[in-house]
Amino acid sequence: MLTSLRYALATFCFAASVGCLALWWRSELVVDRVQLVGIGFRKLDCSTFFGSCNISHEKANGFISPVCVVWSQPINRDLRRNMPERAFCVYSQSIQFPIWYPALIFALAGAATLRLGRRFTLRSALIATTVVALLLGMAVIL
Repeated sequence: MLTSLRYALATFCFAASVGCLALWWRSELVVDRVQLVGIGFRKLDCSTFFGSCNISHEKANGFISPVCVVWSQPINRDLRRNMPERAFCVYSQSIQFPIWYPALIFALAGAATLRLGRRFTLRSALIATTVVALLLGMAVIL
């Protein structure tokens, strides 16, 4: 039973990692934005652009009925010069981070979940090193 739970968790982590990598690739071409309005007394906004993700929240004036707005638009390449670098930034009501970061975290969690056992083998070290090298190589390329 524990083995099947481990495999299910590893599968979820690897799928989330691949999803983050696909979102990273898409964010170079398209600006995606999701606004969730009416989560209690808050507004939540998540947008992806140029390989980074920006999550912000703010207080709403009173209670609002729940609404989800999703939109996408192609990126104008001239905007690239005016956009901030892909770095970790924390503002008063928002946080910005590169999308490859959650992809790396999910991949490492998936590799660690598969190899949670009593023995540490050379095979598990090679698998973990390969996954980390591939993800860091992709981050350097883009």
